[in-house]
Order: sequence, then C-alpha cells, then structure tokens
Amino acid sequence: MPLVTLTILKFAPGDRYRAFANMGRWLMKPFDEVGLRFQKMMGTGKNFGFIPDFSQYVFLGVWQDEASANAFFTSERWQPFLPKDTHGISTLYLQPFKSHGLWDGVNPFTPDKALPPPDPAAPVAVLTRANIRPGALLDFYRNIPQARQRIADQGDNLLLAMGVGEKPLVQQCTISVWKNAALVDQFAYRQSGHREIVKKTRDSKWYSEELFARFSVLRMEGEISLRFKV
Repeated sequence: MPLVTLTILKFAPGDRYRAFANMGRWLMKPFDEVGLRFQKMMGTGKNFGFIPDFSQYVFLGVWQDEASANAFFTSERWQPFLPKDTHGISTLYLQPFKSHGLWDGVNPFTPDKALPPPDPAAPVAVLTRANIRPGALLDFYRNIPQARQRIADQGDNLLLAMGVGEKPLVQQCTISVWKNAALVDQFAYRQSGHREIVKKTRDSKWYSEELFARFSVLRMEGEISLRFKV
C-alpha cells in the first residue's frame, strides 16, 4: 500500500548551520532509495509566514510501501540529516484519499481507489502547494496576515499547522491536521475570509502550478505538538 511520510526535524540553536547545510546537500543529491517515488526537503516559515525558521525543516516522502519507508528511516543514509536531540524528530504517516493538481508536473498523491472511504470522525491532514507567479508575489504576501489569523481562529479544531516551502517566496506549501473532515470543509468552503482568498487566487491567477491533497492520518510518531503555535 502506498504511504506518505512527513518528517519534521527541529534543530537546537547550535545545530542550525548543519541543518541548513543538509538542505543544500539534499538539493545537490536527493535520496536514491528503493521504493521512494517522490521526495522533497523543505524549509519552514516562522508563525505560518514567509520569514524562514532555520531551526525547523520538513522531509516529505511518497513510498511504495511502509517497508520501504522503514528501511530508509533506519538506514545510515538518513542519520546525518537528523537533529542530535531525538526529541526534535516527529513523523506523520499518511494515506492520501483526495488529490488534484500538480507538483513539478506530476500528482504524487494519487489515491488508491481500492481503499475504503476514510472514517469521517478521524483526523485529516491537508497539504496545499503552489508555484506563485512573480507578478503575483506582492498580492500573495499582502494576504498572509489574514490567512494566518484565519488559521489561528480555528482553536482546538486544528491540531497542527505549518507553512513550508522549497524555494523562498515563490514555491510555498501549507500542512495542517484537523480533527475531522467536516471541519476542513467548513473552513475551506463555508467560512468567510478563506473563501474570498481562494476566489482571489483563481480570479487573479496567482499560481502557475498548484496542488491540493487530503490524507487519512495513520499515526504520528515523535514529539509532534498537537497545537502548532501560530
């Protein structure tokens, strides 16, 4: 069964130079692993914004099966990328059930149609990713404070929220975990503020490429905070 993993790597102040160097190392030579179908090493933004947080990075992997993921995460190839403090490592294990759009020209999260529908009462992870057109950068970032406030207003409905990205400013991604699918729908389609921002992105054609995906949360490992402070 295909599997998506999202690993959050939190580094202590004295370890941040090595973390930044690891990002460059991965860019020059991504992992070449059996069963690894798609991968991204990404930086994060402070307070769900665009100012880089050099203490925190995210590795996203799409795997042929869980055995492939487990073999990699216990391998010597992965160990140099980890914080010295193991409490800074957290991983979400996810199963996509809805995905549309493209990431680097492909949809890496195509759901397995043979799987049963997700439990409507179970937590749901949401990933959005976009290439922002250069001419739309100013408008996009003017709307960041409003979007950040909408996220903060969700309270306990939202278990985790992060702003991440591949390239500063122009390739952005958000990751969130919600208590259930109904809360995601309410935020995405019925809550004022967010609807208007989504409409604006369509009307103004902010993005040259975008992707939206939802996942069942199979499990969480490590020290993931159940409420990411925004």
